[in-house]
Amino acid sequence: MDLSKLAPIQKELDDRILKEHGLKGQELIKKKTVALLTELYECVNDARFFKYWSSNQAKKATTLEEYVDTMHFAISIANDVGYAEHEYIDPGHMDVNDLVIGLTNVITLLPENKIHRHVGLMFNFLIKLGELLGYDQAEIEAAYLEKNKENHTRQDDGY
Repeated sequence: MDLSKLAPIQKELDDRILKEHGLKGQELIKKKTVALLTELYECVNDARFFKYWSSNQAKKATTLEEYVDTMHFAISIANDVGYAEHEYIDPGHMDVNDLVIGLTNVITLLPENKIHRHVGLMFNFLIKLGELLGYDQAEIEAAYLEKNKENHTRQDDGY
């Protein structure tokens, strides 16, 4: 994932939202963190890998869109703390459930500890999650750009 390419695109959307909703100067990292966790768990719910009680383990068609929603909030938080570039370090073989728990733990640290190391770890875990869900970086980036357009359209429509 090329954060240096996606970060300015996300900043443009965030700046628009701040201006149009009268939020300039407000600290939003806690709200963005809750939004990120919400989108993460919408993605996880659609992916279904944890649903041991269900015989239907096939991920839903909306899983990629939910995954990309997590990336929007992750990149927004990265922009807020000045984290502009990321070099992916593969966390290695991980059970997807362990990965989600670890990712949750890292995300919950962000509002109080705006440390670049935590943001980097968050991206490593998010990228790994995308891989485990079967998505490649080109597919994720294309879906991100498409969702960004949709988000601008939503703002146009008074979302």
